[in-house]
Amino acid sequence: MPTIRDVAHRAGVHPSTVSRVFSGKPYISQATRERVLEAAEALGFQPNAIARSLTLQRTNMLAIVVPHVFDGYFDDTFFPQVMRGLLQVAYKYGYRVLVGGSGGHMDEVTQVYDIVGSRQADGVIVLSHRLDVDLIGALLEFNIPFVVMGRPDTPSAEVAWVDAQDRRYTAEVIRYLIGLGHRRIAFVGGDPDVAVTVERLLGYQAALEEAGIEPLPEWVDYGFFVEDGGYQAVQRMIRLGSRAPTAYYAANDLMALGILRALRERHIPVPEAVSVVGTNGSLAAAHAHPALTTLFVPYAEMTARAASILIRSIQTGEKPREQSQVECQLIIRASTGPAPT
Repeated sequence: MPTIRDVAHRAGVHPSTVSRVFSGKPYISQATRERVLEAAEALGFQPNAIARSLTLQRTNMLAIVVPHVFDGYFDDTFFPQVMRGLLQVAYKYGYRVLVGGSGGHMDEVTQVYDIVGSRQADGVIVLSHRLDVDLIGALLEFNIPFVVMGRPDTPSAEVAWVDAQDRRYTAEVIRYLIGLGHRRIAFVGGDPDVAVTVERLLGYQAALEEAGIEPLPEWVDYGFFVEDGGYQAVQRMIRLGSRAPTAYYAANDLMALGILRALRERHIPVPEAVSVVGTNGSLAAAHAHPALTTLFVPYAEMTARAASILIRSIQTGEKPREQSQVECQLIIRASTGPAPT
């Protein structure tokens, strides 16, 4: 059965262009559109007909696509937690899990189109929600059940999601640090084009504004969820001298461990001189030195809930519309303390 990549190769375009043609997106020239449609017809590629056939034939398979395959992505505890929650529910209801990888963010749409177009899955868990890729729009065009991890930036009653309330809980972490006397607080986010990073940044900014603190732009950095990202953030911010942060919030524990390493190399004591907070509640956080204060986000519970919503939709034939939130918890350990006087 031809895939979207086959159509792209025959038409001489990128697979993402084929995706946009079939999802009705603008900004495609008429000549390119006709070339893609001619290639699809010659190959017998019919995504809409295939999508409709999914309602008539079950695969008992749930699909999930890793948004960007790189080493650091699998060093974090996020993906193992996601897979634990997904597999537990899938196994319980007799479903298997199809995991796809993508080499880049636009390629994620292509991978999902290939999975759906070749009838490999009955529904999709959308693992990431990027601001620069309309994966949700593409799935709505395909008319296949899907559930999003995280609340979409454009709310819609037509889209099911499970959310960790990132803005709210990041604000709570910053308020905790402010309560310890810190007024120079750094934000080390993940990928700036991912919705969860934007939500956490908004929570950080809201808590500072609430306390009457004007943040320096230099206190905001992006470590792309890898350990070295946190390490490099300290290297840059330490140059601020008397304006350098006395506390760091990191959007995952890996980056927080990188922050601890950078501070240790510079003989800056934690938490006496600088406090550090991570996110995820990983096992490594508990065994760091000093033990890392972290915001526990129940990713396994989130994915289990998303999978339950998806399977219920597949079994009933009704479009998934449930929207749900989970609670997070700040775990206070030895890496945070009063601001230095």
